[in-house]
Amino acid sequence: MLRTMSPLLLLVVGVFIVSLLAALALSRQSVFARLTAAVLALGFAAFCGFGFLASFEPSDSPNLPWQLGYAALGLGSLGTAFLGLKGAWDRRKPIPCEK
Repeated sequence: MLRTMSPLLLLVVGVFIVSLLAALALSRQSVFARLTAAVLALGFAAFCGFGFLASFEPSDSPNLPWQLGYAALGLGSLGTAFLGLKGAWDRRKPIPCEK
């Protein structure tokens, strides 16, 4: 019998991934590390967006836990990506102009 992933497992794994990405993006890392974390967070947010839309398909089981889990994790990933991009933008060095 094939078992599907439970919403609790999705939530635990997702919170772990978002926390890891947030720690990487918000720590004192280079601009490259912040951009990498932001791109990974945007990819995870896209996955959550697809899962959120797929949870509206009719099924026998209740879909509300899946919808809430995907929405919370997707918004957390978007926040992580925003903070990572903001930090990378703030830390970039201006190019000196020669006269």
